[in-house]
Amino acid sequence: MKVVIVGAGITGLALSHELLKLGHGVTLVEAAPRPGGELATVEVGGEPVERFYHHLFTHDSFMIGLAEELGVGNRLEWPEPEMGYYLGGRLYPFTSPLDLLKFGALSPWARLRLGLGSVLLQRRRDYGPFEDRTAAEVLPRYVGREAFEAIFASMLRAKFAGHWESVSMAWMWARLMARARTRTADKRRERLGYFRGSFRVIVDALADSVTKRGAELRLASPVQEITIGEPGAPALRVNDEPLEADAVAATVGLPIIRRLLPASRRGFTDSLAATSYVGACVALIQIREQLSRYYWTNIGDRDLPFAGLIEHTNYVDRERYGGKRLLYVSNYLPPEHEFFQLDDDVLIERFVDPIAKVFPTFRREHIEEAWVSRDPVAQPVIEAGYQRRKPPYPSPIPGFYICNTAQIYPEDRGTNYNVRIAKECAAQLEADAPKLVARRSADT
Repeated sequence: MKVVIVGAGITGLALSHELLKLGHGVTLVEAAPRPGGELATVEVGGEPVERFYHHLFTHDSFMIGLAEELGVGNRLEWPEPEMGYYLGGRLYPFTSPLDLLKFGALSPWARLRLGLGSVLLQRRRDYGPFEDRTAAEVLPRYVGREAFEAIFASMLRAKFAGHWESVSMAWMWARLMARARTRTADKRRERLGYFRGSFRVIVDALADSVTKRGAELRLASPVQEITIGEPGAPALRVNDEPLEADAVAATVGLPIIRRLLPASRRGFTDSLAATSYVGACVALIQIREQLSRYYWTNIGDRDLPFAGLIEHTNYVDRERYGGKRLLYVSNYLPPEHEFFQLDDDVLIERFVDPIAKVFPTFRREHIEEAWVSRDPVAQPVIEAGYQRRKPPYPSPIPGFYICNTAQIYPEDRGTNYNVRIAKECAAQLEADAPKLVARRSADT
């Protein structure tokens, strides 16, 4: 069976890897000049670093297993960084249970209720009762209204923008469980995994492995249209060239898939529009001075134009980057937000004073270089009832499959789950292979 995969990010590469193990032919087509998608990197001090921040949890078995399979598992390191929380004009440590007990932004009773509610949620093993209920409805009953407004409502707004009140409690439960399971034995810190050499290590290992085993990797090759299943049409058109295949698997976001399918598939593409998206706008800034001891500072104050400040070199030793210090400024925003259109330099200027509000030692002259990255379809909105909306891998279009972050549920999106859905989609394609090959033979 021949499969064309649209998108050579981590999902597309992992899907190619799995299909090749099953003996199928694979062509990967990617619009960008390099594979990797959101794992794309820039060079700082001769060392690659991701344009979008990334880390692993200790229980990310799919990604860890893939790294071992490719011979790069020994490149994984597990730092235990500190976290902070900025709320009400003050920066608080937010790493350990003791920090929670001392969290002065909440009353003593609210802190106690937050701790007890968090323990109760973490003891649950079944998220089923949460699937049709929103986090905004359920969480206050566990952690109290005061803690919900100060911490969780801010978190939901930061991640899902104007959709935050509709987000599924099943998603929130999975996120809380993920953070709890990655803690050290004494619960004081989280252990977070990072590849020595950046996540480019896994991208390069995958790309090298699949091409050596016969996959064709076409870079700088945007898809014009996916026409598989259309009478007399090729499977798709890439750079104005027709490509034939038994199956096409799209790993790009649902809004992009909607644009690539022909007008004759309007009924199906309209169904995909039921899933809303928020975009990611991330600035990576090379700075002269350390700002804090924290790796990740969540922002609880809504008047600041970012959701998180992530000091990467408090997580990975700055000597890797020739002594340079690195800060990510993170945002999830509606795709129509002005940050997706602003000039990069103008956007960086917008951040200067607000960063200084959180970290008063910061100055404009501390910025040495900056890179802005945008993905307007980064995060599907996981609303209550999403289990009924999640698209299956095989679509109603004969030979067309979807394998993307819209199928990660109930967990928060992450590279580990990209690998999981790639394995699942490959298994589906393997099961469907006889009918896919027969259909194409009949068409020709």
